[in-house]
Amino acid sequence: MTASSPAARIQAHLQDLFKADLAPGDAYIRFQLTSDMTALLSTEQVQESLLVEAEKITPLPSMPESVIGIMSSRDRVFCVFDLARLLTLPSRLISPRQYQIIVLQTTSEPTIYIGLAVTRLQGILRLPPEQIQSSLDAFSSNIAPYLCGVVQQEEAIVPVLDFNGISEALTTLNSN
Repeated sequence: MTASSPAARIQAHLQDLFKADLAPGDAYIRFQLTSDMTALLSTEQVQESLLVEAEKITPLPSMPESVIGIMSSRDRVFCVFDLARLLTLPSRLISPRQYQIIVLQTTSEPTIYIGLAVTRLQGILRLPPEQIQSSLDAFSSNIAPYLCGVVQQEEAIVPVLDFNGISEALTTLNSN
């Protein structure tokens, strides 16, 4: 047998390198919502996640506490909300130097981009649909309208947020 060159070995295994070896299920972004609550949000409408310096967000006067301000990314201008405050939960985002932001895109026309600031992004998680349970009574009534289910992870029950419910909260916020 002749020894093949490194380039020939790489070429022989090139297709294997690009095969996705993903866990089954839908992708969810995991993040710290409050000091004692981790949450999930489907990546279906997530465009990107950003770490943004506070001075890159322009505050808007006379807005509700949940509105941090406006910013731009990739030639798009959008509003950034403190997700915890929007859901009437305690927030740890008071005057930080940086914000961790999940940028979402609506599916309706015209396309609207929304930034949701969270305490800390923790990565992507894949879950099969049957792992998401509908028992929402584990959470207070103020967060229940924004949930599409819950997931049992280790010792904790983790809420799975519903982007449509959050969008409705933003619509209500806008009409006040």
